[in-house]
Amino acid sequence: MEKIIRDIKDIESDIDKIISRAEEYRNDAERGINVNHDRKDDFSWSTEDQVESLFEYLEDAKNDIDRMKDDLKVVKDYLTNLLDDVEYESIRQKATGES
Repeated sequence: MEKIIRDIKDIESDIDKIISRAEEYRNDAERGINVNHDRKDDFSWSTEDQVESLFEYLEDAKNDIDRMKDDLKVVKDYLTNLLDDVEYESIRQKATGES
């Protein structure tokens, strides 16, 4: 049971880290919006420059989301394995008459 509790705490920590990174990624995207919005009156910066800059921020955001998705898949796999362990332990206890 202690291993299960430790595993759950590890998963909780992993999720907290992913949430923190999501906030960082959101801030990065917001910074990209603000940079482009703040420079719209800067005549040295063409519309093409603004569009290119926005696409760069969008590409970065897409890559950030892909990394988060991969990390969430790892956490999901970890949860699936933990669930399998809990079910196995439950069956073992029933078979041996333990409580």
